[in-house]
Amino acid sequence: MDLVRLAWTFLWLSFLCIGGGLGIVPEIERQAVTAHQWISSREFVDAYTIAQLTPGPNMKIAAFIGYAARGPLGALVAAVAMFVPPAILTALVSQHWGRFRGRPWALASEHTLAAIGMGLMAGGCYTLARSAIHDVRSGAIAVGAALALMTGRVPPLPVVLAAGLAGWLLG
Repeated sequence: MDLVRLAWTFLWLSFLCIGGGLGIVPEIERQAVTAHQWISSREFVDAYTIAQLTPGPNMKIAAFIGYAARGPLGALVAAVAMFVPPAILTALVSQHWGRFRGRPWALASEHTLAAIGMGLMAGGCYTLARSAIHDVRSGAIAVGAALALMTGRVPPLPVVLAAGLAGWLLG
């Protein structure tokens, strides 16, 4: 039954990824940490961080949560539920979107989804910050990283690595 619950949870979450995976981070955290207690809040932040550092989509966190819940089979079930259905839907829609893209309803849909995606991503950032920033040091590291990224002169990977090193050295 846990595998079915795991599959269903990541299946419906996969269709909420408007604007990218960051938009559903609050709901993934709520499902994995609070509702089903598959992982702890700290494990969630760590898993998301590792998913960001590794190549590929950041929603690899689904596989981590699945592994924590039910081992290798849970990881496979969660990853398939998270990635395969939206990939199929995207492939089907992309075949026809070129014909509709210039129509008023399609433009309105794109603009609406962009705004929704930005709001969901802001919620994701808030959720991660709430779980990861515990004191003045971690807050200072977060502010420093944000300022470095806002300049546009520093690539994200060195900022993430420097922030991780600072957190490790100061922790």
